[in-house]
Amino acid sequence: MSSFLVGLLIELVVGGLLVATIAYCFLLDRRLRALRDGEGDLKQVVVALDRATTRAQGAITDLRVSCDGLTRDMQRDLKKARGLADELALMVEAGDHIADRLGALSGTGGPKAEEAGDAPKATSRDVSNDTYAEPPVQDDPLAETGLAAALRQVR
Repeated sequence: MSSFLVGLLIELVVGGLLVATIAYCFLLDRRLRALRDGEGDLKQVVVALDRATTRAQGAITDLRVSCDGLTRDMQRDLKKARGLADELALMVEAGDHIADRLGALSGTGGPKAEEAGDAPKATSRDVSNDTYAEPPVQDDPLAETGLAAALRQVR
């Protein structure tokens, strides 16, 4: 009888393991079905991600082209602005020089002479080196023109 009990015990253990295997297979089947059902959704997500990546790459390319064009335009405009600024600086310097000469010729002195506190004498001025030398004007209060006065006020 003991062999009968040993056989029965082995049969029960094998039966229990078979029941556990069936239960595990059932759970595994359920998980595989969920995975297969999610596979369609996953494919849709992957396709949408691929489309978004392609659009982003196109947008980045367009942005680089636009940025390069804008950079060229800005460099051209900056170069032009620098040239205009240099030209304007030369014009201001020439205007200052003309205002000083007009002030000196009118006998009232320019702003530089006013800052120094003394007005130059127009009678003793050496105009031999001036490109636009005009004859010196004697101390005549009527010799000052409206242009010289306007230039002095602006400065």
